[in-house]
Amino acid sequence: MILQTDKMIDKQLEENMGLTENKKVEIFQKIVQFDTENSNEASVAEYIGSLFEKFENVKIDYIEAEENRKSVVVTINGKNKGDKVLAFSGHEDTVSAGDSSSWKYNPFSAEIHDGILYGRGADDMKGGLSALVSAALDVVTDGSDFAGTLKLIATFGEETSEIGATQVTQSGALDDVTAMILGEPRKNFEIGYTNKGVIDYRVYSSGKSAHSSVPEKGINAINALRKVMDRFDEYFDTLTEKNEVLGYFTNAFTLIKGGEQLNQIPDKAELGGNMRTIPETPNDQVISKLESIIAELNESEEAELKLEIVFPELPLPVQPVSDFTKLAQAKIKEVSGFNGDLVAGTGTNEASEFIKGESEFPILIFGPESDDCAHAVNEHLKVETYLQAAKIYTEIIKYYLV
Repeated sequence: MILQTDKMIDKQLEENMGLTENKKVEIFQKIVQFDTENSNEASVAEYIGSLFEKFENVKIDYIEAEENRKSVVVTINGKNKGDKVLAFSGHEDTVSAGDSSSWKYNPFSAEIHDGILYGRGADDMKGGLSALVSAALDVVTDGSDFAGTLKLIATFGEETSEIGATQVTQSGALDDVTAMILGEPRKNFEIGYTNKGVIDYRVYSSGKSAHSSVPEKGINAINALRKVMDRFDEYFDTLTEKNEVLGYFTNAFTLIKGGEQLNQIPDKAELGGNMRTIPETPNDQVISKLESIIAELNESEEAELKLEIVFPELPLPVQPVSDFTKLAQAKIKEVSGFNGDLVAGTGTNEASEFIKGESEFPILIFGPESDDCAHAVNEHLKVETYLQAAKIYTEIIKYYLV
């Protein structure tokens, strides 16, 4: 695929011609080429900002947490006044690419072969982010002939803590939003409209070491964690409510470690787990109960136990089917041929942070996906699917912001 020169692109922008497909693909390639493995997202934020800085009807705000980590909010005012504010959002970071020698192509070269772009983040979710950016830039360069406001948001830190989404929400940038699209990858442009919450946790156990032949002289940190697991399971078994879409609350013990050698009573041990919550099992309620269990055990056990909540995120409540939902489904059908079926997610995403703001608005979660290859070696995305996403987003802008 041959990309246009910068002079050709600038000429198109100046003449309000909108974006060619080549320009949209170039944006995708450039965003994938930035190495943002759980950090260094400022490079992507600044690149996105640079695409819009020449336009008078655009305001660019950066939200910086630490060096080399930024979110960006690009506010685009249409030519006509309107009450609607449409937000597009995607995250800039990716998980680690791992050993690059195991990849078919360099994970940061964004090479295109047989119509497929390869690179870390191509699927999750630099494809979706790039499509949102391309759609926003498309309507700006063809004259911004819409009513109301479009906000393009790119966040950092989604893969580790969702801190960027938290800061964007706390900044007030979403307070006037009336609808949002979150461009996470979804098979066949299915639309996520609800998902479970999450609580990652660790329990630390501190005991006393001793020779294993005289265990009574020590305090076994591992044995204390066995009792924690039993008490937690007893509580989890009482959480029998079922959400009509999301199903049941779940817990999985996913980490346990302790001890140094076979003939020594362990004085340190650690338990880790992952819970997936539903609206019927509020996060605060679950956390409070776990804290009380640990407090009770500390009163009766010799080992000292400490609970750490590592990453809590709210479930996204089941959203009603709105006119905005129907519009998105119509445009998905028109452009891709798929129906935009509504689906529930077992995983969490930044929507769980965005609902903590002052305003309530529908959040539709959908973006381009090829083969469920997120986080995998040789992550990739079909260019055709990417371009379809950009077209769908553009059409939604033009039909929503009227």
